Amino acid sequence: MSVRTYSKRKDGGVKLSANFSVAEFACHDGSDSVLISVELVALLQKIRDHFGKPVTINSAYRTAAWNAKQGGAPKSQHLRGMAADITITGVSPLAVAQYAEFLQPKAGGIGVYQSFTHVDVRAVRTRWDSRSGTEKAVSGWPGYMEASELDKAVDKLVSAGVIDSPDRWKTGNWTDRAVELLIIKMAAKV
Repeated sequence: MSVRTYSKRKDGGVKLSANFSVAEFACHDGSDSVLISVELVALLQKIRDHFGKPVTINSAYRTAAWNAKQGGAPKSQHLRGMAADITITGVSPLAVAQYAEFLQPKAGGIGVYQSFTHVDVRAVRTRWDSRSGTEKAVSGWPGYMEASELDKAVDKLVSAGVIDSPDRWKTGNWTDRAVELLIIKMAAKV
């Protein structure tokens, strides 16, 4: 893991990726030093790109004093600059966790809370559910699957106004007449 140290005062505006800068990872206690994992930034950028919406970092790097004040785990990945608690407007914490699980199925930490998702890039795999207010270990957050080529094509045709029943077309079970009508509609758009 590659963790770099930045100064919030000097480097706060430095872009770490297309959508993230140093200041977003700073500890909320006002300290200047900011530890940031290169792998964490890459993970967050993939999540942002996937959902196509801004990722709000509620908490990333924490000093030991701030972590203790927040009730964080004594060996929290936040202390090492390798974790972030994030939210995405209009996306549930579970949906974020499911996509994070897809991205890192064999490593990293993923925790789901009532209003946010914890992601980290530790070497070992750990998962937990804290939505009830009590942390419980879970086996993982399955559920996300990449869209098939057919699903992507159908979505493109829906966007173009060629078809209006995407669920029917995504099954792949079409009658000859349905295919004929699709060809006619597509020809009308050309």
